[in-house]
Amino acid sequence: MNKEMARRLIAIAISGRRGADSLTKAEMVKEIAFKRHLLSTEEVERLCDESVKEGLLSEKEGRLVPNFTVSGISVPLDFSVSVQELFSADMDRPLSDRLLDYAASTGKVSKKEAIKMAGDFLHGMNYMDFATALLAVLTDAGIDVSEFVKEII
Repeated sequence: MNKEMARRLIAIAISGRRGADSLTKAEMVKEIAFKRHLLSTEEVERLCDESVKEGLLSEKEGRLVPNFTVSGISVPLDFSVSVQELFSADMDRPLSDRLLDYAASTGKVSKKEAIKMAGDFLHGMNYMDFATALLAVLTDAGIDVSEFVKEII
């Protein structure tokens, strides 16, 4: 599953319910399928199930709670969803691109800030690549990048 796209969809659903920090599956369907017309009802239910499996959402007392800060996620006005792209693994994209998207989706740093921090960190380093430097600076920024560490080892 494309976690970046899933985070954006979850952020759209949460922001549609002012003051809410959790939603039921029915409320997710209402926000994403009926109000925004981004996915069908079955696809939204699949999104919820996959997001719980991937750790993007936690289920507490029948409500879905995001495991990330939704306020830091920016969604472009022309945001659209391809079901095939949403439910496919985004492993074909370079690690550094996926790391930058993930860092930006946490709301702790922007892509531009992460690139600058990694570039500054790399200055003077001869045997380190950009992705490894990016992992280091994101870890220092308090962002959990454990799912990406396995790819470098």
